[in-house]
Formats: sequence, C-alpha cells, structure tokens
Amino acid sequence: MKTVRNAAITEWNEEEIIEPISMVETPREICELMVSLISKDSDARILDAGCGKGAFLRVLKEKGFKNIFGIEISKNLAEYCKRITENIVCGDFLRYNFAYKYDVIIGNPPYAHFNDLPSGIREEVSHIAGTKESDIYYAFIIKAVELLEEGGELIFIVPYGFTYNTFAKKVRKYLDGGMEIFIDLDEAHIFEGENPETVIFKYVKRPFTEKSGDKLMKVLRLKDKNASPRRIKIFALKALKERKANELFHYFERKPFSFTEKVWSSFPEFSFTVGKGGEWKKVKEVAKVCVGFVTGFDKAFIIDKNDEESLTESERKLIKRFIKAKNCKGFWTEGEVRYIFTNDIANEEDLRRFPNIFEKISRYKSEMQVRYLPKGKKWFHWQAVRNREIVEKHLNAAKIFVPTLDRSEKNRFSLTYDEVYPSGDVLMIIPHQIDEFFLLGFLNSEFFRKYYLSNGGRRGGRIAFTQKLISEAEIPPFSEEAKQKISKFAKLVYVRRDLRYRNEIERVIDAEKFHFA
Repeated sequence: MKTVRNAAITEWNEEEIIEPISMVETPREICELMVSLISKDSDARILDAGCGKGAFLRVLKEKGFKNIFGIEISKNLAEYCKRITENIVCGDFLRYNFAYKYDVIIGNPPYAHFNDLPSGIREEVSHIAGTKESDIYYAFIIKAVELLEEGGELIFIVPYGFTYNTFAKKVRKYLDGGMEIFIDLDEAHIFEGENPETVIFKYVKRPFTEKSGDKLMKVLRLKDKNASPRRIKIFALKALKERKANELFHYFERKPFSFTEKVWSSFPEFSFTVGKGGEWKKVKEVAKVCVGFVTGFDKAFIIDKNDEESLTESERKLIKRFIKAKNCKGFWTEGEVRYIFTNDIANEEDLRRFPNIFEKISRYKSEMQVRYLPKGKKWFHWQAVRNREIVEKHLNAAKIFVPTLDRSEKNRFSLTYDEVYPSGDVLMIIPHQIDEFFLLGFLNSEFFRKYYLSNGGRRGGRIAFTQKLISEAEIPPFSEEAKQKISKFAKLVYVRRDLRYRNEIERVIDAEKFHFA
C-alpha cells in the first residue's frame, strides 16, 4: 500500500518518476493467501500492479509461476524488484501503455482520495473513474479489469469503500457479475501503522452471457479484528476449502454482486417477504430523515456553561442546543452540547457586535480559514447547515436521533421532545405519519439491525446510519396488534429507562413470522 501525496506525473517520462512518500508493505501471509486464490497454471502471464518492494513477486516466484511481471512508479523500488524478476517496468500503472493483456493481475494498489492527489495524477484518476470524488484505487481496479484477458483473474486487497460509495458506481459496473471470492477483513491490524478497513476480492472477467450463470460467490467475514495475518491466512483458506464458517470467519455463498444492487454487503441477503400481504412503507414515506449540522471545527463553536454565563443577553441568543452521538443512549437522549451558531451573521463587522463571541471564535481564525466552505460562506460560519428549515419547524415535535457511526452492539435510536438540533455526528428522524414509539421500537430491534447490515450499513467494525439508507429502509406490514405492542414496550423503555423491555419488542416481531429472502 502506497500513499502518494506530492509531485505530479504529467507525462510518461522516466526522469519525472516520483518516490512514494509513505509505503506499507503487504504482510507475507496476506500475499500467500492472495496468491493461493489464483486458479491459473504456472505459465499464466501475471502482473503485480504497483509492486513496491516485491512482496507479491517473491511469493509468486516461490509458488512456481514463470511469467511474472511488475510495474512500479518508484525508480529505486523498480530497480530493487528486478532482483526478483527482470520483467519490471518503472512507470505509472494508470498511464502506461501495456503491450498485451494478462491472465492474472494481483496487488495492493495505493489508497488516497482524489483531493489528496497531485494535480497530474488527479487528472488521470478522474478520467478513468469518471468522477472527481474518486479514490485512486478505484482507477486501479478499472484499469486492471481492462487489462485482463477474457477469463482473467483480478485479485486485489483494497478498502471496501467501493462497495457502497456513490462515486464508485463505475467500479461496481466493471466488476458486475464477476466476483468469485470476497473476504471482508473488517478493521484487522494488517498493515503496520495503518488500519484501513479492507477486503480481498477475486474477480473473474467473463463474457456478459456468462454473468448470469449459477456460479456462486464465496463470502467470508472476519470475526476478530485482532487476528494476526498468519491466522487470517490459515482460517480463510480453511473456510474456502471446507465451504463453511470456522472460529475466525463467517462464511456463506450467494450470487455474485450485481451492479443493480445499491450496495455490496458481506452480510447475508436479508429482505422481508410476508405471505399475508399488506402495505409496505419506506421510512421516508412516514418520516423525514435529516443530516446534522457540521461546523468543520467544533472547538471554535462549542461553549460550556461557565463561558456562557459571561455572555451578554444578545450573545446568548446565538447559543443553540445540540444532540451529539454521545447523548444517544438508545430509546432516549441524555444531556446536550451547546454551540455558538453564527450562520445568521452576515459579515465580520456584525460579528464584532458580539465581543465575547468574536473573541472566542477569532482565536481559531487561521484554522477555520483553511476549511472547505461553500461559496458565500464567511470564515466564522458553520461548514454545512442542511435541512435547517424543516429541523426548526419541528423543534417542538418528537425527534429520533442516531449516531451516524456506531460501535455499539445494539442500535441507539434515541427519542426526545426537547428543542434540540442535530450535530454533525448524528441523523435526526422526524416521524410524521407514524407513531413515534412504534418507529423507535422497530428501529432499535435486532430484526431491523440485521436487515440494515445486509443492505450495506457497515463500515469496518462500525455500523453506519446514513440519510439515504435509513430513508430507503423498509418497514414490513405489521398487524395492528403488533404495532400497538411494539409502541407500548418502546414507550416503557423510554419512560422507565429500562432496557429489559427490548426483549418484549423482539418477541412481538418474532411472532409476526416474517420470512427473509
């Protein structure tokens, strides 16, 4: 894995080759695991796309593969890799004009978002990936698929953002129907000093007519993020061979991921089917889901009670109460965080009319000026204030907050009637055509959690609650009796602060006998 942060390559020229700023070598055991996924014979033409110090090249050579090739952007590293095989090119994988295609492409491409790339590399990445919101490894995947022979195999270890990110649609289209193996390594500590949430995948380039066949994809998901690379290799190969779960990996098989799926998940497919029929509802049909307000620099805007006491009456009117993730206890909220809200102040001259506020915020002016701000925003404004009109319209109504990223074992959808706003680390859900306690109980159920995870709501060891996924989530047609019971037990949890009633909610849902497909 290489992170490139400086000096652009504008044309293919050996004199312009840059050195990687930071580089983390793929552990040998992970290389061995990935090489073992190759099903081609020893004469296969194999390319290591970004060969670094030759970790994959060594294992390939030891396993008896004869036609090994590599490309590396660093001149020094390319020369180093020639000690392993002479078939090394010093060049930029994304720009290089390869003479032929390959039976296998393997590797650990660089990970870096478009905004962190040098300008010359940005241009090539956006051209290949079709967006300026890409990660460089998106472009590596697309280019690699194009370089494969028909029936060729692509085996990469990469962050799994491509499985759900809106800007990775082109990547998913290229991989459509061809995924054979998908190993979710969660937040395993594989790379020294780096902990990206990674997956290993094996893709096979098939003709379009073969993509709808009966071949199943093998899906593994790591149970222990502290597992060593050696244990990961041993138990991943064991699960693949035996086609079943073991002490380190969950295992199941399913049809290969399809481009028509909104997200690709390492959890089993889980959707509702109800024999008795009934009216289906999406959350967005019965509630409004709002993202939180983002400061871009919390330190400047948070104010404690002691500081607030020193403010003038007019200055206190700029203080608003917010719910943050830490205030979501599951079913109810506890506490709040107070922020200075400056977005109604037109200019710095007007800000100076609030001297205590100005003094506090201006301490951080230099840091705040380098934030990304939409056009027309001043340095002292909040970075993003979306859905403000609807949020303020419902300040006195029932509101359900949930952390956008959460490691808790149970969902923490939390209800309040207080006049509070959503901070940047929560979503706010405003029920309008549904009983708030029924919705609260349903969203906090294990039933909903499993469904949500299967639809892509996971980021490493955390569950990610996004505006889009929550809005599109489905509520099955519960019987009226079940709705009333769920509402009753959720209200008991809320009023009594007694989580034992959660079990009653699960029993009610189980009794509805929904089927999962």
